[in-house]
Amino acid sequence: MLSGVSIVKRAIVRNLRSSLQQTQPCGVDLSLQRVLQWTSPATIDFDNSFRQAAGTSELSFNSETGTIKLAQGAYLVEFHETCRIPLDCMGQVFVRSSLWRSGAVLTAGVIDAGYEGALGALLDVKNPAGIVLRKNAKLGQIVIHRLEGKVDGYRGIYQHSTDSSGRNGPSTAC
Repeated sequence: MLSGVSIVKRAIVRNLRSSLQQTQPCGVDLSLQRVLQWTSPATIDFDNSFRQAAGTSELSFNSETGTIKLAQGAYLVEFHETCRIPLDCMGQVFVRSSLWRSGAVLTAGVIDAGYEGALGALLDVKNPAGIVLRKNAKLGQIVIHRLEGKVDGYRGIYQHSTDSSGRNGPSTAC
């Protein structure tokens, strides 16, 4: 596993708000850019020929306080940070302990070798009283694992994405 310092020095994670405050021993903290809620169902299939992304709408932060209160439920969160995963590595996002101690969890898939683009995750608020988040709150931590060797790398539809919402249509994903 790469250290947080190594991840930042190698520019694997980019667009940090503050490398000093976000660099951790085993990874890099991810900061909240925006929160979305789903507005329609998605279609998921085997070969992506029928893929249909779920619709989303962005929730607004309170302009005076810079906060957003989320009720129990599932949300799509997007981070300020982007990544460029080397061909001999893969990424994984973990929830920060302050978030799960507050009654919310963060879930994201494997970030394949060769992927470059936006980072996002599923935020599941379990706390019956909800949760209040400040803009730029540190919600997750990305860690980078080294593979035993280089691979061909990710070539799917999300390559170079600028947001975390789904994409429609066929893909050439590996």
